[in-house]
Amino acid sequence: MFRPVDETQQTQTPPDDYAKNASASLEAAPRVPGKRRKRHHDIASKIRSVQPVPRDIHGNYEMPVQVGILVVLNLGRVVWDRDTFHNERYIWPVGYTVQREYYSMVDPHTDVIYTCWVSEGKDAPLFHVEAEDMPDASIVAPTATGAWTAVLRKVNQIRHREHSNSASGPDYFGFSHPTIAKMVQDLPGADRCRTYVMQNFVEMKDRHVRGVVKKGRGGRPSIDMLNRGQRALMAASASSPSSAHTAQPEEAGLVRRISVATLTNTISASETSPS
Repeated sequence: MFRPVDETQQTQTPPDDYAKNASASLEAAPRVPGKRRKRHHDIASKIRSVQPVPRDIHGNYEMPVQVGILVVLNLGRVVWDRDTFHNERYIWPVGYTVQREYYSMVDPHTDVIYTCWVSEGKDAPLFHVEAEDMPDASIVAPTATGAWTAVLRKVNQIRHREHSNSASGPDYFGFSHPTIAKMVQDLPGADRCRTYVMQNFVEMKDRHVRGVVKKGRGGRPSIDMLNRGQRALMAASASSPSSAHTAQPEEAGLVRRISVATLTNTISASETSPS
């Protein structure tokens, strides 16, 4: 059983004499060049470009929407009153659901749809990744990086590759994408997250947006992608949680059933609309 990690837990303050000795040692030590940790003002002052995403009459983002190589199905809800559900850079909403293509973990010659979502653990979020060709074997981890590292390990193993198994969870889940980050930041309660630093965004100019959409990186997902995603969600909803490696929370199942309905409506509307 995974035990969620409290990433915001602070270390205990050392005694005064130890702190003074530590400070003196740091001052005497030579400065080592390298990347420094992002400070609050670095995050807040940076302006990130985002693609425009259509909204409904109530001001909510229309779903599903393609952002980069991801299809966003559900933004979820912000758990603002618990620090384990966000940090300085990211918010992890419960119910957040995206899909993307990646190498299969069982067939070295095919790519499959992966559904990624966030559920509510006992004290912190849980991150789920499920492949369309393995609907009864979800991967669950206390971090997004942990979940996708497990995927990469299996992918590299069946392909006999010596590549690194490390993965950037925020990248694979989409949290690091500027457009998705803005959409999440616009959710109710995001401004109440205690440690999260509000970021600045600006919409792309028209010529840049046209380039993004032309490359298939933004806007309404293709019908083929929606159909494949719908089948993946239906297979996941119909699967039995009998595997010891599978975690099927009720709310995650609910998210997927809602997503299936949303995808079905979108596909129907797309097929009946004039080309």
